Amino acid sequence: MSRITAVLSVMLSIFATTLAFSSPIAAAQKTAVFPFDLRDVEQEGEIVPRLKPADLQRLKLIAEELRVLLAKDERYEVVDLTPYEKEVEAASPFSKCNGCEADLAKKFGADLAVTGYVDKLSDSLISLQLFARDAQSGQLTKSMSAEIRGNTDELWLHGIRYLWRNRFNVEAPKR
Repeated sequence: MSRITAVLSVMLSIFATTLAFSSPIAAAQKTAVFPFDLRDVEQEGEIVPRLKPADLQRLKLIAEELRVLLAKDERYEVVDLTPYEKEVEAASPFSKCNGCEADLAKKFGADLAVTGYVDKLSDSLISLQLFARDAQSGQLTKSMSAEIRGNTDELWLHGIRYLWRNRFNVEAPKR
């Protein structure tokens, strides 16, 4: 055996041993982000609430921002719900379907179902809530909220980014 062959053999052996004992890379968790819901307290007494177009657009804006944040994180893989639009629309509002988003997420190939809810008390006081459910069990795995003081695109985005950074990715303490 030549010297080069011996060196290559040793290097290959070290490489194979390293691969065998290294921890496996966890697969990204497939995540379905469903449309967010809105309850405008100022509209509650009306027979047919007329939600403001700007607020409805902000719901889409923050849901999309959450999808972008998830997609940038290698721990998550965002499931495209576009092919399932009709089913998603038929099941909404998700704040009133008692966890049905988990069944849909499972059906669409996701491991995690994420929904959001905006409780608009006034134009100056808004509560943004985010929920995550395990698609297999339907169990709620994360529940969080943030208060927003104002009604602008930037403030709503600040709220969803705050939840992402300070609540969604924070692991629960081990007991």
